[in-house]
Amino acid sequence: MRNPGMSAIQPALATASSSLLAALLLALPAHPQEVLNDRRRTWVVEVVERVKPAVVSISTNVQRQAWPYGFVEAEGPSGTGVVIYEDGFIITNYHVVKGATAIQVSFDKSDDEKVYPATLVSKREIEDLALLKIEGDGPFHTVTLCESDPILGESVIAIGNAFGHTHTVSTGIVSGLHRDIQTNENLHFENLIQTDASINPGNSGGPLLNINGELIGINNAMQGMAENIGFAIPVNRVRKVLSEQLLSLTEARAWLGFDVDENTFTVQKVVSGSPAEKAGVQVGDKLTTLAGHTLASVEGGDVRDVYRRVRLSVQPGADVQLELLHAGKKRNVAVAAWNQVDGILFERMGLALEKVRIGPGGGDPFLMVTSVLEQGPAARAGIKVGDVFTSFKKPRWLEGRWVQRIEDLAWLLSGLPAGTPLEFELYRDVDGDGRYFEMDAATDYSEKFKGSLTLR
Repeated sequence: MRNPGMSAIQPALATASSSLLAALLLALPAHPQEVLNDRRRTWVVEVVERVKPAVVSISTNVQRQAWPYGFVEAEGPSGTGVVIYEDGFIITNYHVVKGATAIQVSFDKSDDEKVYPATLVSKREIEDLALLKIEGDGPFHTVTLCESDPILGESVIAIGNAFGHTHTVSTGIVSGLHRDIQTNENLHFENLIQTDASINPGNSGGPLLNINGELIGINNAMQGMAENIGFAIPVNRVRKVLSEQLLSLTEARAWLGFDVDENTFTVQKVVSGSPAEKAGVQVGDKLTTLAGHTLASVEGGDVRDVYRRVRLSVQPGADVQLELLHAGKKRNVAVAAWNQVDGILFERMGLALEKVRIGPGGGDPFLMVTSVLEQGPAARAGIKVGDVFTSFKKPRWLEGRWVQRIEDLAWLLSGLPAGTPLEFELYRDVDGDGRYFEMDAATDYSEKFKGSLTLR
């Protein structure tokens, strides 16, 4: 028997079902593939996309002996680095660039197809850390340095040039802390981070990252004959070495002849006869611009870092543009940068030297005076152009030592305070015959002299 109410109810049910189906269809994503892609975008993907543009592959050239042709240019070690300042400063392991005659860095080709030359700015071999500078226009992508200590068991990512495969990504955890190891380079490290993320040859100098994409370490070693045991220098150690040593102005290759207070950028010292003095720099001047970089504020110490990086980037032989402020008036000067070694000798001793060889068969290496600053320490000690040093003696040395390289003398002087007496022995070609004698039997005079100068 036909229910008389069914004809009214069925259309209503049909309408309700259609509405429900339509609602369900509308609730489904229009593009299911986008949802699947979103699910694939894990924290690993996000960190890699964020940090990869700051990671560089490093290749080097070195000189190797190829008998019987002498030394030839050859391909050297390769590794990884990471950009920490947008003006192109890279932190890496020193063993990656040790002995390199040329350094090249490259980003992932999807980010930047160029190959850039790079310069070794400073190094700390005992820490196996080096600071490089990209020779190219920035700004470059950078990585953020983590402010906290690593956590045992936390997830990490390593990016590196593993076995020459650039920008290889591996993941793992912090599997150990405070590890002490001895490396193949005979370096001993303490308090390293241990990780099971794959660290292979070529990963050296690359970043170890946490899930926030922050740098927690610089990968520098792997455990031989073991699987998934790698080590990284903790970022707090990297930061300390960076601020205290790698960014120290003692690492500068160029010498300008003036010092500033890094809190106010006021000139505190101008060395007599230096490039700065010749350019007109005066004590009391305020440095407002250095090589095109404005020094407007020192809040938070950021500008001090900028000043040091710009100063470390100056190359010997360059003309460095300065803007100075004195008594409310601005002026611009150009300072000709000297080699740092020559600058140290000039500042401390008031002279310039060059390496010469004296004697038969090519002779032995000595240091000859090429110029003497009037009223400087060397001039007051009676040293003259053409004198050849045979030895130097500083306080507490029992006897003088033969110094054969200008760099070694500069290193010796750099650790001595002003006012230190430095004893010396030298030869002087008194008769002008181009030869140096201990004693001339015919005239009975010696061409060997002794003296002492006071370092300034």
